[in-house]
Amino acid sequence: MLNQAMTSTRNNNEFRSGASDAVTGSLLGCALGDSIGLPFEGISARRIRRLNPGPLRQRLLFGYGMISDDTEHSCIVAQALIASGGDAGAFGRNMAWRLRWWLATLPAGIGLGTLRSAIKLWLGFPYHQSGARSAGNGPMMRSAIIGAYAGGDDRLREDLVAVSSRITHSDARAERAAQVIACATALALDNETISPARAESYFGKWARNDEALKALLQRAAQSAADNQSAQQFCVDNDMRKGVSGFCYSTLAVVLQIWFRHYDDAETAITEAVRCGGDTDTVAAIVGGMVGARTGRHGLPQHWLRCLNDWPRSVKWMESLCDQLSQCRESGVRQRPKYVFYPFALARNLLFILIVLAHGFRRLAPPY
Repeated sequence: MLNQAMTSTRNNNEFRSGASDAVTGSLLGCALGDSIGLPFEGISARRIRRLNPGPLRQRLLFGYGMISDDTEHSCIVAQALIASGGDAGAFGRNMAWRLRWWLATLPAGIGLGTLRSAIKLWLGFPYHQSGARSAGNGPMMRSAIIGAYAGGDDRLREDLVAVSSRITHSDARAERAAQVIACATALALDNETISPARAESYFGKWARNDEALKALLQRAAQSAADNQSAQQFCVDNDMRKGVSGFCYSTLAVVLQIWFRHYDDAETAITEAVRCGGDTDTVAAIVGGMVGARTGRHGLPQHWLRCLNDWPRSVKWMESLCDQLSQCRESGVRQRPKYVFYPFALARNLLFILIVLAHGFRRLAPPY
């Protein structure tokens, strides 16, 4: 009996450790992709090669990186999950409250769909009626953390992704894309090999009545099976100037990379950034998916050491993830770690100046 109890305790501890590592890896992977991709946002693959021909590194501010709204939204999702205990209705109400105050901190680079939705929330619209008619990337960039949190609980995962998506985006395509991201993240949590040939069995549920999504899955899977580079995939699919903010374009590139590098965060993020276009969002999504599989210690540590932000620091995000894992195991709602909004506002004003400085830098060669 004693041996049985010891074995049970060890297995439970291993499960808790694995769950904690998945959510921590997902959030930090998202932050790394976001911070590495941020200095190159909106420029072409060709210009990125000219500006940074060698290995990618943190470079936003004197060799250090900062995060943008992509990571902030994943943090908001984690906070809302902790406060709600995973209950979908409570999750939606808490996330809506946090998005209102997040907007008040003047975040840079906010998407138009998310901006319209946050304004509607301030005007009193409930969370299930605040979504804008947009097929942007917003729901996708905060879905990997949900996949890591819910894991194999399909019902819970799908309910949470639906709520998270509809708060800001009412277009069904945005929600379908977000469901695929969360599902892919959950699929990769075990040690099984991910096969492009099984793309339809993995994600066919959301493509059943959507021919565009079905064709996208087929193209991404075939390209990955042929071991085609992400950049060549973009060229072949009319994305020579980079990945756009349309959710299906982003999803195609993300899946093509994920199928080939689902357990190699540095390579996956590097490929995502070198495609050009919406580099921070594409790399953040890929980083969040791969990070859930690899855990914190599978992430490139030289990038992580140079990620220097505040008040959402690496240490703060790790503590948030520990709290989220404990909440998932206990099922008990907690008061999540918070961000003092005046501090976030001061940080964002500085961040805007840094982003503007990068904008002026792009006017100079090499072109």
